[in-house]
Amino acid sequence: MSQPSTPPQQPEQKYPEFKFRTKPVQERSVWESYAVLPARTRLYISLGITAFAAAGLFVSDQLEKVFPPEPTPPKASSQQPSP
Repeated sequence: MSQPSTPPQQPEQKYPEFKFRTKPVQERSVWESYAVLPARTRLYISLGITAFAAAGLFVSDQLEKVFPPEPTPPKASSQQPSP
């Protein structure tokens, strides 16, 4: 007696399969290229952008202390008295 043939089982994938991983680099969008980078590289890029933004906020606050904005004159009320 022969054993019944069973289809080979595919191993469970630990991570979801992304279709853009198989695209050539020239056909990928910026997001797809970013998504295929290793996790540590994406982390470093995100931390760099965050640090740059935080530095920009700090520098703009310091510049505002050194060069205070000129006060604007109060606007004249445009309301006309009712007759």
